[in-house]
Amino acid sequence: MKMPPELLCMIMLKRGLFIVLILLCACPLFGKRKDDIVIMTNGDKFTGEIKSLQNGELIFKSDYMKDSVHLDWKKVKSLQSKDTFIVSLTNGTRVTGLIGKEETPAEDGKDFKIVGEEAPVEITVSEVIAIGQREASFWNQLTGSINYGFSFASGNKQTDSSLGADVAFRTAKNSVQLAATSQFGSQTNAKNTNRFTFDSQYARQLSEKWLAAGLFSLLRSNQQDLSLRSTYGGALGRKLVQTDRTSLTVLGGAAFNHESYVPQPGTEPIHNNVESLFGVTFSTFRFKTLNLRSETLAFPSLSDPGRLRLSSQSGLRIELIRNFNWNFDLYENYDTRPPITAPKNDLGITTSIGWTF
Repeated sequence: MKMPPELLCMIMLKRGLFIVLILLCACPLFGKRKDDIVIMTNGDKFTGEIKSLQNGELIFKSDYMKDSVHLDWKKVKSLQSKDTFIVSLTNGTRVTGLIGKEETPAEDGKDFKIVGEEAPVEITVSEVIAIGQREASFWNQLTGSINYGFSFASGNKQTDSSLGADVAFRTAKNSVQLAATSQFGSQTNAKNTNRFTFDSQYARQLSEKWLAAGLFSLLRSNQQDLSLRSTYGGALGRKLVQTDRTSLTVLGGAAFNHESYVPQPGTEPIHNNVESLFGVTFSTFRFKTLNLRSETLAFPSLSDPGRLRLSSQSGLRIELIRNFNWNFDLYENYDTRPPITAPKNDLGITTSIGWTF
């Protein structure tokens, strides 16, 4: 008996999430101290727990604080901790060890030190792009967001709803990212629209500039009469730009996809396709104001020469108040030659309110 695409999609999604959680829970356990010291350029001194550094923001929590505070990394004068952290550098490497930032740089300008099992690493603070805890609860090592958007027009009773979530986990060499979105629209005297996506990516750092990546994605879109498309791919990537605020990476590899379309007379609804893969990912951040990210993937077909698929996702996030944001997202899936009579393009814009963690 043939399994419905909706049920198959949910089963694959649940299995993927279960495997990732098992891997995350298998990480070694560490204790976390509460006596980290951070001194700002204006003289403010904080004692407590360094949570992380991401997007140019040092997230810090003290016992006397109800919520964590976000500190501008460029305005941190000195920092001391007796805990072990995973530090990501602009050259693409990740180093694990104790961290410290000196008030007065050395003669060579180096003012940040990482002391691990091997020789200490001395660098400038501008070379540090991210800091993550290595502690007991893997939940505190996760980063991500949840967002929801809704709109209604009384004239034609048009309703649009969007829901999205993403989560990421990183170690010294590996990273896992998961993201899912769902859009639904209805309008009087018009066909309802619905769209579901699930994207997962695994990356392993091979050298300072090179990485290996694997991806798995699901797409369901009645706009293109697509019941379900599952894509499996592998690629090599090279980081062209990597700073504390901006990242630019290119990818190249191969992919396989399995497609199930809405049945039409005289057409075959099930298709398998072998493709090459080329992609570009870009992100840039500004302290507490702007987060811009974009990813474009091109899939020239090898088994069906002349066919080309494009998948693009871009998002703008602006912080409204502590950890709450306004989001503007643009997505597009384009197929130059669908195997059935269906629209070539699936383009959409969503706005939403979100929470990051």
